[in-house]
Amino acid sequence: MKTVFATCGVFALGLTMACSSNRNYDKPTAMADTAAAAEVTNTYQGLEVDGLVEYGRAFPRRYTAKGPGHLRIEDRNIEWRSSERERDFSISADVVKSAELQCAARAGQNLCLELQIATVTGLTYNFRDANWAAGQNERILEVSNYMKTNFPQVIFAEKSVESIE
Repeated sequence: MKTVFATCGVFALGLTMACSSNRNYDKPTAMADTAAAAEVTNTYQGLEVDGLVEYGRAFPRRYTAKGPGHLRIEDRNIEWRSSERERDFSISADVVKSAELQCAARAGQNLCLELQIATVTGLTYNFRDANWAAGQNERILEVSNYMKTNFPQVIFAEKSVESIE
């Protein structure tokens, strides 16, 4: 019998809750209304965000979820703590070269669903809100806005695409 773990999170602006499980990370998650507190914490020390999923390339050339986790930006460090410890990383903000939002083209205003952080060493890290398939993007926008305010050396961009994989 396979054990299934589930995690739930509250979205910052919509006051809605999403739950995800370890069964299929690439499937949209269920939504339920709630009035609980937000999971984005912006403090004088930094920013902590739960409810993100790391994405990346996998064999054979498929773009897939790598797993949910917790992003923390504190002082000049960016840390990712994942459900899979081998995916954890910590980098100095000084090596971040660019931050690019991947946005689905829309009339009026694009819908940005993915944040890609690239380093001067050639590494890239891609993140989406856990319920991105339902249009949730508050968490990645919060991270992008925080980085714009606190890391002036980073190049920020928005890239319009026909669709988000």
